[in-house]
Amino acid sequence: MRVFDDLHVVELSDTAAAAIAGRLCADAGADVTLVEPPAGHPLRREGPCVGDDSTVHLHVNAGKHSRVFDFETQADELRKLVEDADVFLTDWPTSRLERLGLGPTSLRDRVPSVIITQVTHFGDYGPYRDYAGSNLVALALGGQLKITGDPDRPPLSNYGAQAEYQAGLSAFAGTVANVLLRDADGRGDTLDISVLDVVATNSEHRGPALNLGAVANRAGLSVSATYGVYPCADGFVYLTAFAPPLWERLKSMVGLPELEKERFATQAARLENNDELQAVLTGWTLSKTSDELRGFARRGDPLTVMETPERLLTSGQWRNRGVAHDIDGYSLLGPPWPHDDAPRPAPALGEQA
Repeated sequence: MRVFDDLHVVELSDTAAAAIAGRLCADAGADVTLVEPPAGHPLRREGPCVGDDSTVHLHVNAGKHSRVFDFETQADELRKLVEDADVFLTDWPTSRLERLGLGPTSLRDRVPSVIITQVTHFGDYGPYRDYAGSNLVALALGGQLKITGDPDRPPLSNYGAQAEYQAGLSAFAGTVANVLLRDADGRGDTLDISVLDVVATNSEHRGPALNLGAVANRAGLSVSATYGVYPCADGFVYLTAFAPPLWERLKSMVGLPELEKERFATQAARLENNDELQAVLTGWTLSKTSDELRGFARRGDPLTVMETPERLLTSGQWRNRGVAHDIDGYSLLGPPWPHDDAPRPAPALGEQA
């Protein structure tokens, strides 16, 4: 997918939200200029590292060029760069952009054709507009923490900056839409993305919660004995056999006479005897290695081995679809669509070509 081949994107960012959107623009063919202060983008300093390079920077800034600006003394040059761009992508709040003459309203007045994508923690309007935010704050206020973790323990956060990455994907999708709209009428538009809004609307329990008052609760690793994560001899495996046809497949796969007993004969009976069934299935999965379980999965049985990053990077699926690439001694993931060419490595500070 190279839909952005003739597009110039200027990215002014501090977080993964705008950075991953910029990375996807580059993957789609855009010429992306990453604007950095003399000290470099903050994600250049986020560990862990490969040698002297942040692995986060290597991923989110791949495919971009870098230009260094002193924001105090080179504001005019920066404005000119943005005004000449097709897309201005940023996670800076409007109050901060206005000090550089890059507020969305004034920029739109000067350059009606520019597409502005602004992705901040709370959006550009509303009572939370000027609040400081973080990935954890967005997960908490957006409701995802409530449904993550064990039911009898405090909520758990996903690893890393998942809320910001979700928002970055939404920012990229919105940018694509606005590019298509501008191609139709010649006018740019401003997209105001809130990380909080993205987290809240991406939670699948939102429909039942808002309309029926049915609020999802934490279920830990297993929603039920036939729907959850189990340990195996050298890792973990996910079983999904809640539906009757899958239950029959699971019984055939496991081959234990206990599963034929009357107390496991129906969904209701299995739920009533959930702990006993879970113990039986745990004993079976612990007796198997992950390689043995992969054999069951290949023949269509209802389970999935939880893979390690090392196995994923060498898997035929990822290599065949161009998802994983080896570049300069480290592994780099491509975009989430088939992509034969390896992404260009993340730039050194100030590297423009």
